[in-house]
Formats: sequence, structure tokens, C-alpha cells
Amino acid sequence: MAKVVARQVVPGSQELVWHLLSDFERMSEWLPGVSSIEHTGGSPKGFGREHLARMDDGLEVHHRVVAWDDSRRIAWRIVREVRDGREVGSLHNVRTTIDLRPSAAKTEVTLTGTWSGGGPLGLIKSFTSRGRIMSEFEQALANLDKLMADAAGGE
Repeated sequence: MAKVVARQVVPGSQELVWHLLSDFERMSEWLPGVSSIEHTGGSPKGFGREHLARMDDGLEVHHRVVAWDDSRRIAWRIVREVRDGREVGSLHNVRTTIDLRPSAAKTEVTLTGTWSGGGPLGLIKSFTSRGRIMSEFEQALANLDKLMADAAGGE
């Protein structure tokens, strides 16, 4: 199992950061490459929610929320990836977890990605994916930091 962890302290209370992150329809504002989110099943907010993330490059990623701990943790797993009507995806058991922890008047946000490669070719793909995933996480945290700073400036 491969793992990538990125962490940053962002402006705003844990509740304010949670409010933004738990609103999946706003995911495209902070997560790189996401153009839109469509709720496809389960609760609108909470464990079991399913949604389709349409990516800028045409990829459609189906997610299922597998952890929901109000104001503290959200995790989702990729159920399937589709491009041009065909199933794709080289990594298996892909899970993204977001943990929040108060840090004075700010919030520490930790993004954790885990996955398995699946066989020798999968191990190579897993190794080459690590840097791309870390870069996406770092950009997501920078975007979140800017969104929260802008929100604090408007108060």
C-alpha cells in the first residue's frame, strides 16, 4: 500500500474549514483538475454519499464517502474511473482522507492518499504516481489556504 501525506495550517476555524470541505459541490474551487461534482446517490452529506467528479481532462471519477466524522474527517474511495465510456484506472483501492485539527485560531488540514498498485506493472505506476499525487495535494492545500484567507478578509 502506497501513501502520500500533505499538511498545512490554513486560516479559519475548524468549523469554517469543515463547512467548505464538506460541501462537495464546491470541490472544484480547491481540488485541482475537478470541473464539477454531481451527487449520484446516498445522503447529500455524510457516510455513503456517492458522487461523480468530472475532471478537466474528461475523466469521470466515481467516489463513495467511506468516512464522515463531523468537523474532523472526510474520506472517499474511488469506485471507478471512466474515460470515453471505458473503464480506466491503473491504481487500486484509492482512498483520499482529509483530517482537520484546530491550531490556535487556524486549522491544520492533512490530506492523505493511499492506494495499491496491483501487480508488477501496477507497482511501477504506483511509484510514478506518487509525485503527481503529492503535487495535487500541495496545490489543493494552497487553494484551500487562499479560499480561507479570502473568506477571513471579507469578514
